[in-house]
Amino acid sequence: MSICELKICKAIGSCISGTYFLYGLGAIGALVVLNRLSKEARPILLVGAKEVVSFSHWLSGSVDEAKEFWEDLWEEAKHLYRQEVEKKISILQKQQELLQKIKEQLG
Repeated sequence: MSICELKICKAIGSCISGTYFLYGLGAIGALVVLNRLSKEARPILLVGAKEVVSFSHWLSGSVDEAKEFWEDLWEEAKHLYRQEVEKKISILQKQQELLQKIKEQLG
């Protein structure tokens, strides 16, 4: 090893504390154990994954239905509002015409 390589090793060694090194070893050990357990528990994991997929599809459908319901409700509310406004405009126009007739009769 050259002097430069030794300096790099010392620099890395001073950056990584013993605690982090042990955490790393523990993580690797946990991955090995989980890998072995996952092979044995594959049928259970498949059933669980299938249920998650099923729930996801159900939720997606429910969200779509709710979205459609609220969009329909919103459009209906806008339509009713427009009808009310048109009715008020019609009433105001009739009042305007009536006032114009009264003005003509008086004038």
